[in-house]
This record gives sequence, C-alpha cells and structure tokens, in this order.
Amino acid sequence: MNRFAIGHVLIKSRQLKQAVDHFEKLGFTVTYRTDTAKAHNALIYFRDGSFLELFNPKPIRLPDGLIRTVFRLLRPLHPAMVTRFLYYLEHEEGLNDFALDSLQPEQAHANVESVVQAGAKLGKTIHKSKTLPDGRKQSWWMAVPMEPRLPFLMSAYDPEIPCSEQEVTHTNGSLGIERLVIDVPELEPWMERYKLIFTGTECTREGQQCVFALGKQHTIVLRQARQHRMAEIHLLTSSQSKGQLQLQQELSKIIMR
Repeated sequence: MNRFAIGHVLIKSRQLKQAVDHFEKLGFTVTYRTDTAKAHNALIYFRDGSFLELFNPKPIRLPDGLIRTVFRLLRPLHPAMVTRFLYYLEHEEGLNDFALDSLQPEQAHANVESVVQAGAKLGKTIHKSKTLPDGRKQSWWMAVPMEPRLPFLMSAYDPEIPCSEQEVTHTNGSLGIERLVIDVPELEPWMERYKLIFTGTECTREGQQCVFALGKQHTIVLRQARQHRMAEIHLLTSSQSKGQLQLQQELSKIIMR
C-alpha cells in the first residue's frame, strides 16, 4: 500500500532574497507566509499540493563555527533533528532535502509507526508551531530519520491555509512535482534504506537506477553515481510550456516537462 507523496522539496540558499529573485525570473510565483524582513524561507506552491521551499538554514546571524558548537551541545536532546540541521549548514547550496506527506493525513501517526516497524531508525517526533498573520497558531510535527540524507515525514498543517489561485499560478506553466533524481554512491544499500521509509511502495530496478512510485504520480529515482546528492527535480507543466531550467549551475537542475 502506498502511503506517501512528496510534500515539499527544500532548496538551500545563503541569500534568500537573491534566490527569490532568481526563481521569479524563471517564471515562478514565490510566496512569503511570514514577515519578509524576518523570513528565513519562501515558498513556491503547486496545484498538486506540493511545494518548493527556498530556505536559509542559519536561524541567527552568527559565525557558522559558533552555531555548530551550540547545536552540537544540543544534539543529545534531539540527535536526529540537530544532525539534520548541521547537514543543512554544511551542505552546498541547491536541492537539499525533501519531506513526505501522508496521502491520508489522518493516517500520519500510523504511517510513522509502520515505518518504525519496518526497521527505519527515527528520532524523537518534533512538534512545531508558528503564529499566523491573523494571530492564529498553526502547528505541525515532523518525524526525522537518524540518517539526514533520508526524507523526513510530516503531518498536515493545522489549521491548513489554502493557497490562492495566484499562489499556484506560474508564468512558466509549472503544475506540480513529477520526480526527484537522487545520486547515491552505492545503489543497493540505499535502495534498502529507502524501502524502509517507503513501506509498501512499488520499486522498479532499471539498470543503474531504482524507481519508487509514490502517490500523486510522484516518483523518486535513485541513480548510481560517485557521491550522494539530490541531483534533479522534474516538474510537470502545462502543454504550452516546455523547456529546461538550470538552477545553481552544476549543483542541481530543475527540468520542466
């Protein structure tokens, strides 16, 4: 049984405003859901319910070395989340991470339990919240694997804030996520790690790559390579819009279909 779809993909940038400008020039509608002066992220929403998150991983303006020291001291409290944050901090810019949403939001807790029973090692569930512009509190939770290169699992946002027609309309015709291509140095071991997360998901071996078929017609492709990296994201577009967009030079690619 397929439980998950791609919820959102994280794209790291040390200069958030420059990243927003870059994506707007590529024909994306970029939305801030917080005060732009204080924002550490900006969002690109799609009609299939998925989105891209442009983010700066530094929560405060301090030297990287000092931030690393502070978070390493905090690691015993939330080892999985702190390890992932340090991975964000040290990782190159571009495609960086992704989250899985439950196809049935009410089954999110049960889905996490299924992943644990399959043998995946997850850290403590992280509960998060923020105050919306209208004063309401929005909350959600994250279940984070100990391995930072595996996707994390997310609950639905409560309350959910529907996207406006303007937020999901892009001049480049983007409609939603089709696939993520992830390079891995050892295909077989990484296939097994992903199978623990994608419990019940169909996996097809195609030469030097493995394809997982998720919900909403999303696919994850693991591809044999020299090193681990999120290499490409493919987006579905309207029939009038076709072409290829290059993101961050050789670091990662967004391919429009």
